[in-house]
Amino acid sequence: MQAGQTIQQCIQACQQTSSQLQDMANAETDRAAKIKLLEAAHHLALCVEECNYSLQQLQSGAA
Repeated sequence: MQAGQTIQQCIQACQQTSSQLQDMANAETDRAAKIKLLEAAHHLALCVEECNYSLQQLQSGAA
């Protein structure tokens, strides 16, 4: 299940990056920059959702 492990590693990296972006946004004083950082974190969260779906499909043999 090499593909599953690779996807899981990618998910973990994206979750970590999303968390870092949220931390940066929380520390940001410029409103426009804060919004962009939160938007980037949100996009990564959406990617994680899609990757989790792909991983579930792979593990269930549906892919």
